[in-house]
This record gives sequence, structure tokens and C-alpha cells, in this order.
Amino acid sequence: MMTVLFKSILIVEDEMLIAMDAEDSLETAGHGVAKIARTVSEAMRALQDNQVDAALLDFNLPDGTSAPIARWLQEHGVPFAIVTSQSPNQLSGEGLPHSRIYQKPSDYAAIAQELAEAA
Repeated sequence: MMTVLFKSILIVEDEMLIAMDAEDSLETAGHGVAKIARTVSEAMRALQDNQVDAALLDFNLPDGTSAPIARWLQEHGVPFAIVTSQSPNQLSGEGLPHSRIYQKPSDYAAIAQELAEAA
């Protein structure tokens, strides 16, 4: 099976060490990282300004939850996953579109590979 690589992944994560670790993991696996966004507003700007193939979203951000980002991604057909310290049960009722939810700590490269294979 051929490995599918994303050219530009948006990482939405407010903890900079986690974001940098995710970026390193993705780039080591051969994926490109378009941008790291720390807030909902930064992420929405990044989606307007950059071509994004996929996104990995933390759920709780300083200016709200990533639910609006997830809805935008779904509407535009961009694969994404939620990577959070919360359990999937805690996220039910949060207005999220159907999405893959992974618990931190996670292997970001493996998540990207699963997204690529499902796309």
C-alpha cells in the first residue's frame, strides 16, 4: 500500500510544546505543515489564507472550542481529527460534526496517516 502524504496540515494547539512536537512528528513522517494556530480566530484566518489538506485540532482553546473550525473543515471537505485530553463522551453535545477523536498524548503522524487513508 502506498503511503499518502499531506502537503499542508493545519495544527490547532494552544500548548506550544505539543504543537512543536506534532509539527516535528508530521514533518519526520513526510507531511507538510501549513501553519500552527493557537486560537480559534488564528485557525479561521489560517484557513482563509492557506491551502490546507488536513487539520489536527485541540478542542479547548483560549478563545473557545474548535467546533466552528471543525464545521468549516467539514463544509469544505477537508479531513480533520480532534486531538484532546478530554474523553469523547465529554465532547458529545458540543456541536461537533462527526469526527475522529484521539486522546492526548497521541502519535500525530499515525493520526495523519489514518486521515490520509480514509480520504
